[in-house]
Amino acid sequence: MGIEASGGKIFMLPKAYAREPLAKQMPLPNPISLQVDPASLCNFRCAFCPTGDPKLIKKSGRAQTFMKRDLFDKIIADISGFERNLKVLKLFKDGEPMLNPDFLQMVATARQVERIERIETTSNGSRLAPDFNEKLVASGIDRVVLSIEGVTAERYLSFARVRFDYDAFVETVRHLFSIRGDMKLHVKTVAQNLDYSIGEDRLFLDTFGPISDGIYIENTVASWPQFEVSDAVDADIDAYGHRTVHKSICPYLFYSLSINADGIVSPCCVDWNRDLAIGSVADESLLDIWNGEKLATLRRQHIVDGLSANPSCASCGQVHACTHDNFDGDRETLRRLFV
Repeated sequence: MGIEASGGKIFMLPKAYAREPLAKQMPLPNPISLQVDPASLCNFRCAFCPTGDPKLIKKSGRAQTFMKRDLFDKIIADISGFERNLKVLKLFKDGEPMLNPDFLQMVATARQVERIERIETTSNGSRLAPDFNEKLVASGIDRVVLSIEGVTAERYLSFARVRFDYDAFVETVRHLFSIRGDMKLHVKTVAQNLDYSIGEDRLFLDTFGPISDGIYIENTVASWPQFEVSDAVDADIDAYGHRTVHKSICPYLFYSLSINADGIVSPCCVDWNRDLAIGSVADESLLDIWNGEKLATLRRQHIVDGLSANPSCASCGQVHACTHDNFDGDRETLRRLFV
């Protein structure tokens, strides 16, 4: 697959899908990327994720729940009324999406909407099994990204804090790849969870490279505001192993929304503590939230004063280390459109 891994370097395949320059498309009549969380709870306790910290979750008061079908159906109905197509519906956020017993039905429901161009999810893969795999492919999902938390059962226990039959899991992934049809199957892991001195990077690539359409080794970054990642993080290196580009305007505010399992809407996927909540899709339409004053105020704040003016945004690493878009050079254009 044209990948080399040695010496602790981080490697990642090119982006899975082509991206259009966003600044020239502003203002958008509706979000073109939507993240919906089928489950805000997870069966893993990964060191880099706030959902993996039970004490933190209890302190935050955040609900640990599955999204209800009627709420999801309402979201899908709202998307049907969009003026412009939704480029991607991402069915994952804070938890393990496939734990939701309605997950496959959610995909199938969304697949019927012409306004939705692509449906994808990121999962730890713990629910995968031959029967489930067949139903997953039949649901019409376009892309599944599996987050691999180690290359041995021992590594899963230390990093994800779960007892896991790793060898059986690999065979289950092999089965899914063999029946995937038009679905894309990608796998990823974090560089900090690989021991390069004993070749675990090569083991990861050799194991999953032949049974995936794309394979990634990502750098752990301090994405979440007000959450300390336990692993050592180099703030100068982004998730993809490149030099971090610090930004003063968050692109998410202008093209995407994130919907929590209980319907609370945030402008970005890392607002785990709901500090930036801008509405509830249970009570409002997505378009009303998208065009609402709360999001408009946050956009103006970023354009005029920069993200550092907002306490939550100021402590966010996602915008610098994980976003492909950079609006800083388009500040005057955005000012004319949004201020």
